[in-house]
Amino acid sequence: MNSFEPTQRRLNRLKRQLVCQKKEQRRVERQLKLKSLRLSQSEEQQRLLNDALNQQRTSNLEQGQQSEYQYRQLIDSAQDIIFKISPEGYFTFTNSMVESFLGYTQAELLGRHFVHLILPDYRTEVINFYQTMVQTGQEATYVEFPIRAKDGTAVWIGQTVGLVKNEQQVPELVAVARDITQRKLTEDSFQLTQARLESLITNLHSGVLVEDEHRKIILTNQLYCDLFSIDQSPNELIGKEFISVAIPPALLFANAEQFFDRMDEIVHDRVAIRNQVTHLADGRVLEWDYIPIWLDGHYRGQLWKYGDITQKYQADERIRRSEEKYRTIMNTMELGLLEVDNDQTILRAYDRFCQMLGYSQDELVGKNAANLLVHPEFKEELSRQQVQRGQGQTGSYEMALMRKDGSRIWVLVSGVPIVDETGTLVGSMGIHFDLSERKRLEEELALARQIAEDARHTEKQFLANMSHEIRTPLNAILGFSNLLETTPLDTEQKEFVSFIRTAGKNLLSIVNDILDISKIEAGMLPLESIPFSIPSLADSIRTMLHSAATEKNLWLLVETDPTLPPVVLGDPTRLTQILVNLLNNAIKFTQHGGVRVRIEKRAITADSVQVRFSVQDTGIGMAADILPFIFERFRQASDFTTRYYGGTGLGLNIVKSLTEMQGGSISVSSTLGEGSCFTLEIPYRIAATQIDLIAERSTVALNPALSDLRILIVEDNLMNQKLALQVLKRLGYAAQLAENGQLAINSLQMNDFDLVLMDIQMPVMDGYTATRYIRNTLRKNVPIIAMTAHALASEREQCLQAGMNDFLPKPFQVEELQRILRKYTPLHYPEQHSSVKSQEEIAPKPSFSMEVLLSALDDDQEFAAEVMELFLAQTPGEIQQIRQALEKNEPTTIGGIIHAQKVAFQMFGLTEMVQLSQTIGTRITNKQPVSEIEPLVHQFIRTLEAELPAIQSALADIG
Repeated sequence: MNSFEPTQRRLNRLKRQLVCQKKEQRRVERQLKLKSLRLSQSEEQQRLLNDALNQQRTSNLEQGQQSEYQYRQLIDSAQDIIFKISPEGYFTFTNSMVESFLGYTQAELLGRHFVHLILPDYRTEVINFYQTMVQTGQEATYVEFPIRAKDGTAVWIGQTVGLVKNEQQVPELVAVARDITQRKLTEDSFQLTQARLESLITNLHSGVLVEDEHRKIILTNQLYCDLFSIDQSPNELIGKEFISVAIPPALLFANAEQFFDRMDEIVHDRVAIRNQVTHLADGRVLEWDYIPIWLDGHYRGQLWKYGDITQKYQADERIRRSEEKYRTIMNTMELGLLEVDNDQTILRAYDRFCQMLGYSQDELVGKNAANLLVHPEFKEELSRQQVQRGQGQTGSYEMALMRKDGSRIWVLVSGVPIVDETGTLVGSMGIHFDLSERKRLEEELALARQIAEDARHTEKQFLANMSHEIRTPLNAILGFSNLLETTPLDTEQKEFVSFIRTAGKNLLSIVNDILDISKIEAGMLPLESIPFSIPSLADSIRTMLHSAATEKNLWLLVETDPTLPPVVLGDPTRLTQILVNLLNNAIKFTQHGGVRVRIEKRAITADSVQVRFSVQDTGIGMAADILPFIFERFRQASDFTTRYYGGTGLGLNIVKSLTEMQGGSISVSSTLGEGSCFTLEIPYRIAATQIDLIAERSTVALNPALSDLRILIVEDNLMNQKLALQVLKRLGYAAQLAENGQLAINSLQMNDFDLVLMDIQMPVMDGYTATRYIRNTLRKNVPIIAMTAHALASEREQCLQAGMNDFLPKPFQVEELQRILRKYTPLHYPEQHSSVKSQEEIAPKPSFSMEVLLSALDDDQEFAAEVMELFLAQTPGEIQQIRQALEKNEPTTIGGIIHAQKVAFQMFGLTEMVQLSQTIGTRITNKQPVSEIEPLVHQFIRTLEAELPAIQSALADIG
């Protein structure tokens, strides 16, 4: 009632105003027509007077002037605007009221076109109106439209227009206009209010029916029709009698007669009724309200509101029945109930609670529960809960209580406030559930978890030590066998060296498999996202394994889909590991025939491609019953396979894990005696710019003339020292040795080095401690590479935390050492330098290409000049921002600046800058420490600064 009465009252008031306005409008229209007629008569009279004046000018002059004066006085005394318009639309006459209404003087309007006063949106409509009137010869019409007053305000006018002819029989438009702005505003307000009310009722989540005092429908909504199965629309019901259409069929109600009688009674009493409930025959339950509508003390109808509360009603019923059910259960369950007042004084203790605490009820009643029962460490929690009870809130919490014998019992407490009949809080009830057994189990579980963690830590330490102990001698065995193989040997010696290398590689493969499993389990096996070429990688793998296949007289085919994207973003190392593992298996288990590798595109979008790799052999195959388990650890096709071919059964498990880590999947099909086919699919992102890649694992030797590279080897094992020195010597470099971390620190205090190869486990001072001292005390940013036989999951994190830059696993390969040198000493490769210089002094050679820029810009030299000018203007400031971000240890800022520049680098043909940007961005994304990123950032800045003069020179050449 309260929410609708003000709106209805306002609507009725607006309706009365509208009726009055329309009556006034009709009166004005009649008056305007009368004045228009008088105006026409006056004009006719003036014409006759003019004729008479022509005949009797001298005798009747005074009489004509008096008539003209009376005519003008009549026009000017009118309270409306009276004007005439020529057939072309220009004002030929207007009375003085135009200045009162619109602010224009009569002189300002005469000769002006009427269209200039009309608001633009209405001009076409009014022009068409006047043209139709002239063309059809209508004598008088009425039209409403807004015009612009002299002060710029919009004024609505209601205009009665008549068509008359002057003495030359030329038709003119004579109009009487009145300001109807207020009526228009009133109408708009009424229509808006009515629209809002209709929208409100239409969109209510209740069925609404509004009737007048005669029970005729004024307004309803669709939900009302739906509730009572009325097949007519709400608009079709308006104006009809309620009794004929709106009362639902009697079959809808569980007791229709009672419902109708109740309705009649309510309408007769005309008193608001709310939250009445009625049941329908189909089981639905409706809640309804009756709201009488009064206006100025007169009864004007009523509003009925219906809502479907079936679910709520049923839920309330379920709750009521549930309360009865659980009240019975509470009386029989092992729950201890305790009632206390607001001061925690015990009022009542139920039997189960007394049993839990070892007290009798007499021993508890009247005592303070907090002081007697609550363990000291939980009194603060109890105080917080009491505050909630005081606010009328319930709560559940765990706490320890003290038994009578002094022992502790853990309970789950559900606290509920207790209020009296006036709603005043008088205390609370606690429902206590014994958690002692669960707590005991939790403590045992926590202890077991700690034991398991200790065992896992011990296992990791064992693997670390085992890895170090095995890899250290293995490093020497493989390294020196590689060197020995390059010396003059007879046939038998070469065969022995080959056997040594094969055995060492097999042992290394087993160790690597075990450690890879450890990394994968801990989720610490890193994945890169760098650009690489799948066809080039496949070709490298084919070359790598060609000799192994040839030795067994097998053919090896690698077929690559020519429509593959040239460059994708992913981890080429892990893909190589997967394919090499599968191909090694295929070659090992194949005696006749060969191995076929197919690489094809499965699905491609604008920025990604799904690539399928299949490795099919003509080998011994596998039985169908082993296929579901072939990717499990330590599983091989049969005991015969293990005895005859060897292996640990870890390779395929690693392949599956690596594939799934990259978002891919792998499957296998095989026929015993015919061969097997492993199929994997991996999604890759397509590189935004298909640039030429520099293979990080290229085996091209470094330039022997680069003797200025200063390398410090920190290694305590004599064999590893000699091996490292010999490998570097083969690559054209000399190095300085330090047998432990302390000696390395001493060397770095006296000399500068370009690279440090740091062992981890050493006497006197280990690699971690030495690295932290170098970073924190010596404040040196020289790249430090960990040489470690440890390859556990946590090893990389420990090295990065200590301040190291990268890994060189033992036994290291020449290719890995080359990758490290290329990555962390880019100034020394592949360029030559005549003298020894520090990194800061070496100026990289510019690679800017004007041809590349013009190709990217369709040979538009003017545009190219603008691009170069912009680049030269912005780059110095961005370099300064990078330096400041480096000082503030803000790698994210550095990454954002560099990322924004990559498009320009690609456009200018700055290949090295693109590669540096990619490397730095990857490290920042992987959240590597600034100490590892800083050398590359300095290299980025130096290389970029070296490019600026070349770009400036090219810009000058363009002119």
